Amino acid sequence: MSRVLTCIDPVPAEDGSCVQTAWLELPSWVDVLPTVEQANTVGPAIAGGLILLAAMRLLIPKNREDE
Repeated sequence: MSRVLTCIDPVPAEDGSCVQTAWLELPSWVDVLPTVEQANTVGPAIAGGLILLAAMRLLIPKNREDE
């Protein structure tokens, strides 16, 4: 289970600030990105990293010495 710092203000502030926070246990890691903006930032970063790894693997061959 993962722990996430969550805002527990009775009335959320308009500017997104938070006065009271608490650590909550989440049963799944899927709920760690609560907003679309965060998911839109992390998603392309992960995809870009995988594409970069695939490109590096294709461009840099392994040095094999067959005897």
